[in-house]
Formats: sequence, C-alpha cells, structure tokens
Amino acid sequence: MAFKRYREMIIDYRTGDDIVAIRDHSQGVFLKGDVFTAMAMQRNGCGCIILVDIGLKSDRPFTKCPVCDMNDEKTDNVWWVDARAFRKLLTRSEEADLAEVLSEVLTKELINLN
Repeated sequence: MAFKRYREMIIDYRTGDDIVAIRDHSQGVFLKGDVFTAMAMQRNGCGCIILVDIGLKSDRPFTKCPVCDMNDEKTDNVWWVDARAFRKLLTRSEEADLAEVLSEVLTKELINLN
C-alpha cells in the first residue's frame, strides 16, 4: 500500500524551482537532501509518471518507467529522473511562515485537548 500512496504523490514544483531530494536514488546518483534546480519536466512515454531534468547526463538509449517497467526511447542525453523523488525547496521566509502557522494550529489543538 505504501507504493500506491507514493505513486499518487503530487508534484509541488515546476521548471525553474529549486528542489530537494526526499529519498535516495535507486542507483545512487542523488541522495536524500541533495538540492537541484528543476531544469525541465515531461511525462514519460507510458504516462505513468512525470520526469524531471536535474542536470544529470546519460548516454543510455532509454528511460525505464519505475511503475510499469516500460522502456521509453530517448532522443537526448538527459538522465531523466522520477519527479516524485523531490519537493520544492522552501525559502527561509516560507519556512518561517509555515513554522508560524503550524505552531498556531498545534497550540489550538493542545488547548482544545485540555
């Protein structure tokens, strides 16, 4: 069931955004916490997932879908990776705003429990 949940995750960024890896790549080309810029995005040929270009290069003639295992022939030298492995990197002000909102919500929840 965890795989199904992971498959349905929403991509919260777009081309040009700074993104952070939320898990290690299966072949070790990036690790959780690594930061990149989303240079381009595209849906893979089978349509199962969105792929993102994070600046890695590959001479492999295809990209393999991690969902259905279909090989998608490539026409470029980009190492396209699963976009679900990343989240938008928040700015310091966005982090502060989020922390403030979470603090308020949790405080209200604790008060309601008492």
